[in-house]
Amino acid sequence: MDILIKNISTLIQDADHILNDKDILIEDNKIKKIGNILPEDLPSHCKIIEGDRKVVMPGLINAHTHLYQSMLRGCRDDLTLTPWCEKVIFPFIDIVYKDCKKYNAAIGYYWSMLSSIEMIHNGITCCIDMDLNVGGIPKAWQDIGMRGITAFTIANRWVPKEFCHDNNILKEEIEQYIKEWQQDYSDEGLVQVFLAPSTLFCCTPELMEWVVEKTEEYNLGLQIHISETKWENQDALKEFGTTPLEFLEKINLLRRPISAAHCIYLTDKEIDIAARRGVILVYNPKSNMKLSDGIAPIAKMLKKGVTVALGTDGPASNDQLDMFEEMRMGSLLQKVFSEEPGVLSASEIFKMATENGAKAARINAGTIEEGKLADLIILNLNKAHSAPVNKVIQNIVYCGKNTNVETVMINGKVIMEDGKILTVDEEGLTRESIKQGEEILKRIDFNKP
Repeated sequence: MDILIKNISTLIQDADHILNDKDILIEDNKIKKIGNILPEDLPSHCKIIEGDRKVVMPGLINAHTHLYQSMLRGCRDDLTLTPWCEKVIFPFIDIVYKDCKKYNAAIGYYWSMLSSIEMIHNGITCCIDMDLNVGGIPKAWQDIGMRGITAFTIANRWVPKEFCHDNNILKEEIEQYIKEWQQDYSDEGLVQVFLAPSTLFCCTPELMEWVVEKTEEYNLGLQIHISETKWENQDALKEFGTTPLEFLEKINLLRRPISAAHCIYLTDKEIDIAARRGVILVYNPKSNMKLSDGIAPIAKMLKKGVTVALGTDGPASNDQLDMFEEMRMGSLLQKVFSEEPGVLSASEIFKMATENGAKAARINAGTIEEGKLADLIILNLNKAHSAPVNKVIQNIVYCGKNTNVETVMINGKVIMEDGKILTVDEEGLTRESIKQGEEILKRIDFNKP
C-alpha cells in the first residue's frame, strides 16, 4: 500500500538538513517524493498519516549487537570482558547449542523476536546482529518486519573447545548458512548475511583469509571485534608483532568493506589505516563502560576522517537495545573524556546512529531522500521530558526516549502505529520468549566465583 505522510511539521532528512511543512509520498518500499503533494498526485488506495506537530526522521540503525544476549539481562555487573565471557556468555552458549542439537531449535526465534520488539519500540529499523549460529533468527525479523543483518559468528580458537569445530566442518557450515539465506530470505531484501570472524584472537589468520575470500565470492559484508581491551592488543603484539588492525592490513584482509566494533585501543597508525581503507568503526559506549573496557577516542577518529557508526552491543553487557540512550551517553562520555564540551555534538552522533549505520549495514537508507528505502520513524516530542523543542536534533539526542516514538516504518510498511506493533502478537510472543529464556537461565549459576 502506498503511504502519504502529510503536513510534517519537522522533517529531518539527515543531520545537516531539516525541512518544515512538507509531505512524503511512499510507493512500494521507497520514498517516491518529498514536497507539497497535491491530492490529484496521489495514487489510489493511499494510506494517510498525519504529520502535524510531529518529527519524521530516518530510522535508527544499531550497527553492532548480539541479540541472543537479550536472554542474559542483569547478569553480573562486576566482571571485565574475559571473565564475563567465561562466567556469563559461555555457559549460556553451551546449553543453547546442546539443546538445539537435541530438541529446541526455536530459541533463536524467540530471542530475536524479543529483541526486535524492543528495538522497534525504540525506533530502531535495522540491526547488525553478530549472533549464535542457530535457526530462527531471521525468521523472527521476517515475521515482525524488521530489517536485519545476521552476522555468522566465526571462531576456531580461544573459545571453549566444545564450541570449536574442525576447520573443514566450520567452513561447510558457513557455506550452508549462506545458501540457506539465498534460498529463504534474499528475495524480499529485509535480511542480509554478513560473515563475522569474532576477533583476531578467536580466528587463525588462515581462517580469516578464507572468510574474506567468501565475502568476495558471495558479495557479503564483514564485521569483527577489534581492540576492545588492552589485553587484545598485547596478545596480538605477542603473536604477530603488531596490533590487531595493523596486522589485518599487513596481510591484506582489509581489501573488503569491513565494520569493526569497539576499536578502543587503536593506535594513531591504525586510525590512519581505518581512514585510508574505509573501515567503518562502531562505537559502543554503554557496553564499554559496563565491562570497564575503556573509552574509544572518537573525536580523534572523526578528525582523521574515519566513518563511525553506533551500536548497543549485546544486552548482557548493556542491558538495553536503546539507541536514544546510546546517542546521549555516547556524546556525553566523549565530552568528559576530552574535557571539551564541544566534542561529539548531537548532530555528529545523530549521523552515526542513522546515515553511518546504513553504510555499515550496506543498505540504501539512513537519510530521507527520494529513491531511498522507506525506513523512517515518527516522533512526538511534545512530552514533558522532551519539550519545548529548541533545536530538534539536540532535543532528540539528549531528551529522546522510546515514549516519543509513535510510528515505525520499515521497507515502506507500517510496523508500529500509535505505539502498537501491528505485525505480530507482541504480548503473546513476549510472554513465550520470557518463558524460553527462563527455562535456560534456571540451569546456570551465574554467581560462581
